Amino acid sequence: MSHRNLLYLLSLKELRTRYKKSVLGWAWSLLNPISQMLIFTVIFTYVFVAQPSPGDPSGLRNFPLYFLCGLLPWNFFAITTSVAMGNVQGNTGLIKKVSFPHEHLVFAVVAAQFVTLLIETLILVIAMLLTGQNVLVWLPVLLPLYVLWGLFTTGVALALSAFNVFFHDVQYLWGILSQILFYATPVIYFTAALPAVPVGRALKAVATFGPTGAFITAFQNVLYDGRFPSGTKIAYLAVLAGASFALGTWIFSKLSPHFAEEM
Repeated sequence: MSHRNLLYLLSLKELRTRYKKSVLGWAWSLLNPISQMLIFTVIFTYVFVAQPSPGDPSGLRNFPLYFLCGLLPWNFFAITTSVAMGNVQGNTGLIKKVSFPHEHLVFAVVAAQFVTLLIETLILVIAMLLTGQNVLVWLPVLLPLYVLWGLFTTGVALALSAFNVFFHDVQYLWGILSQILFYATPVIYFTAALPAVPVGRALKAVATFGPTGAFITAFQNVLYDGRFPSGTKIAYLAVLAGASFALGTWIFSKLSPHFAEEM
């Protein structure tokens, strides 16, 4: 019970201190993705003069909304993994002085960022309703997918946080790899618009079967296309989430007993 209370307090601390002493406060969690949306919309629409692919079967043609359907869950993944590494490394004093499950430091970040994701998704849903897209009927499908995404992200965050205690290069390497993953994931491009050339086919395969690409396209299927992901894809996402969480938990449990002596 005491450990559950500690997890609750750590999660509450993450939520309260996220934008402490900031004039705009939680508005920054919305302004950041909106600013990214505006930048990429200008590039996509006016620099490359590209046309957004229609949602299938929704028929929606709106690049900003398509972009946000992928960006919001992507930000959850990217921010959670990077902040979790800092949270474990930054609580050296707590780890050395208090006996508690160290993974709570990661779980607290996941919980706080998941709340942020839900708030941002609510704003996106309102925006889509204003364009005439009734996405409310898809929320019962979206939420379980978000839970799987949360499990997958938690597994990655646990593994990275544990490795980062022993090798600080991990946080810098992950900064580079996460940028590569972002551009390999169909957030700013439409998989249907990829050319039928070797590079295009390879990128489409990564976008379809890569861990982050598989999840992001599932979210786009639900929100932008207005349809269920296939049963095969949902099973694939469940396997990815379970494998990531199990592996991350195992790695963290093996390394965490040695955190204090390494810090």
